[in-house]
Amino acid sequence: MKLLRTLAISGAMVAALVTGTAAPASADAYSYNGYGSVSFESAGDYIVLTHYTYDPYPGHYASYGEWYTDYGRTGICGDNQGGRVACNEDVAEKRWITIRVCTRYGVFNNVTCGAWATSRT
Repeated sequence: MKLLRTLAISGAMVAALVTGTAAPASADAYSYNGYGSVSFESAGDYIVLTHYTYDPYPGHYASYGEWYTDYGRTGICGDNQGGRVACNEDVAEKRWITIRVCTRYGVFNNVTCGAWATSRT
Protein backbone atom coordinates (compact mmCIF):
# COMPACT_ATOMS: atom_id res chain seq x y z
CA MET A 1 0.00 0.00 0.00
CA LYS A 2 2.82 2.38 0.87
CA LEU A 3 4.47 1.63 -2.48
CA LEU A 4 1.23 2.44 -4.36
CA ARG A 5 0.86 5.75 -2.51
CA THR A 6 4.49 6.66 -3.24
CA LEU A 7 4.04 5.82 -6.93
CA ALA A 8 0.82 7.86 -7.10
CA ILE A 9 2.49 10.91 -5.56
CA SER A 10 5.52 10.55 -7.83
CA GLY A 11 3.27 10.21 -10.86
CA ALA A 12 1.34 13.35 -9.94
CA MET A 13 4.57 15.30 -9.53
CA VAL A 14 5.86 14.13 -12.91
CA ALA A 15 2.54 15.01 -14.58
CA ALA A 16 2.61 18.49 -13.05
CA LEU A 17 6.15 19.08 -14.26
CA VAL A 18 5.49 17.77 -17.77
CA THR A 19 2.28 19.74 -18.25
CA GLY A 20 3.66 22.89 -16.65
CA THR A 21 1.02 23.16 -13.93
CA ALA A 22 3.46 23.37 -11.06
CA ALA A 23 4.45 26.89 -10.09
CA PRO A 24 8.13 27.78 -10.42
CA ALA A 25 9.97 27.62 -7.11
CA SER A 26 11.00 31.29 -7.20
CA ALA A 27 7.59 32.67 -8.22
CA ASP A 28 5.68 34.78 -5.73
CA ALA A 29 2.46 34.57 -7.81
CA TYR A 30 1.59 32.16 -10.63
CA SER A 31 -1.28 31.82 -13.13
CA TYR A 32 -1.83 29.01 -15.67
CA ASN A 33 -4.51 28.50 -18.35
CA GLY A 34 -3.49 25.37 -20.27
CA TYR A 35 -1.74 27.27 -23.09
CA GLY A 36 0.67 29.37 -21.07
CA SER A 37 1.65 30.65 -17.66
CA VAL A 38 2.75 33.88 -16.04
CA SER A 39 4.63 34.36 -12.80
CA PHE A 40 5.73 37.33 -10.72
CA GLU A 41 9.14 37.27 -9.06
CA SER A 42 9.51 40.01 -6.47
CA ALA A 43 13.31 39.75 -6.60
CA GLY A 44 13.83 42.09 -9.55
CA ASP A 45 10.12 42.76 -10.19
CA TYR A 46 10.01 40.37 -13.14
CA ILE A 47 6.83 39.14 -14.75
CA VAL A 48 7.73 36.01 -16.72
CA LEU A 49 5.38 34.81 -19.45
CA THR A 50 5.68 31.35 -21.01
CA HIS A 51 3.61 30.20 -23.99
CA TYR A 52 3.72 26.41 -24.35
CA THR A 53 2.44 25.90 -27.90
CA TYR A 54 4.48 27.38 -30.74
CA ASP A 55 2.33 28.54 -33.64
CA PRO A 56 4.28 30.47 -36.31
CA TYR A 57 1.22 31.79 -38.15
CA PRO A 58 -0.06 35.31 -37.37
CA GLY A 59 -3.46 35.40 -35.73
CA HIS A 60 -3.10 32.01 -34.07
CA TYR A 61 -2.50 31.12 -30.41
CA ALA A 62 -0.58 33.77 -28.47
CA SER A 63 -0.36 34.41 -24.72
CA TYR A 64 0.11 37.55 -22.68
CA GLY A 65 0.21 38.42 -19.01
CA GLU A 66 -2.11 41.03 -17.51
CA TRP A 67 -1.22 42.74 -14.24
CA TYR A 68 -2.35 45.50 -11.91
CA THR A 69 -1.19 46.89 -8.58
CA ASP A 70 -3.04 48.06 -5.49
CA TYR A 71 -1.91 51.62 -6.23
CA GLY A 72 -3.31 51.95 -9.76
CA ARG A 73 -0.62 50.76 -12.18
CA THR A 74 -1.65 48.28 -14.88
CA GLY A 75 0.05 46.63 -17.82
CA ILE A 76 0.51 43.74 -20.19
CA CYS A 77 3.64 41.61 -20.53
CA GLY A 78 4.35 40.21 -23.96
CA ASP A 79 2.28 38.85 -26.78
CA ASN A 80 4.14 35.62 -27.11
CA GLN A 81 3.58 32.88 -29.72
CA GLY A 82 6.13 30.47 -28.29
CA GLY A 83 8.77 30.37 -25.62
CA ARG A 84 9.39 32.76 -22.75
CA VAL A 85 9.31 36.54 -22.27
CA ALA A 86 10.38 38.45 -19.16
CA CYS A 87 9.21 41.98 -18.37
CA ASN A 88 10.85 44.12 -15.69
CA GLU A 89 8.01 46.33 -14.44
CA ASP A 90 9.77 48.03 -11.49
CA VAL A 91 6.76 48.14 -9.17
CA ALA A 92 6.71 49.80 -5.74
CA GLU A 93 8.01 47.77 -2.79
CA LYS A 94 5.79 46.44 0.01
CA ARG A 95 2.62 46.75 -2.09
CA TRP A 96 0.46 44.18 -3.92
CA ILE A 97 0.46 43.00 -7.54
CA THR A 98 -2.14 40.77 -9.19
CA ILE A 99 -1.39 38.81 -12.39
CA ARG A 100 -3.02 36.37 -14.79
CA VAL A 101 -2.19 34.75 -18.11
CA CYS A 102 -4.51 35.05 -21.12
CA THR A 103 -4.36 33.32 -24.50
CA ARG A 104 -6.13 34.38 -27.67
CA TYR A 105 -6.70 32.53 -30.92
CA GLY A 106 -7.41 34.76 -33.88
CA VAL A 107 -9.59 37.86 -33.81
CA PHE A 108 -13.07 36.37 -33.46
CA ASN A 109 -12.52 33.73 -30.77
CA ASN A 110 -12.90 34.18 -27.02
CA VAL A 111 -9.83 34.83 -24.90
CA THR A 112 -8.96 32.10 -22.38
CA CYS A 113 -7.55 33.44 -19.11
CA GLY A 114 -6.15 31.79 -16.01
CA ALA A 115 -7.11 32.70 -12.47
CA TRP A 116 -5.86 35.93 -10.93
CA ALA A 117 -2.97 35.49 -8.47
CA THR A 118 -1.83 38.13 -5.99
CA SER A 119 1.55 38.64 -4.37
CA ARG A 120 3.39 41.10 -2.15
CA THR A 121 5.92 43.15 -4.12
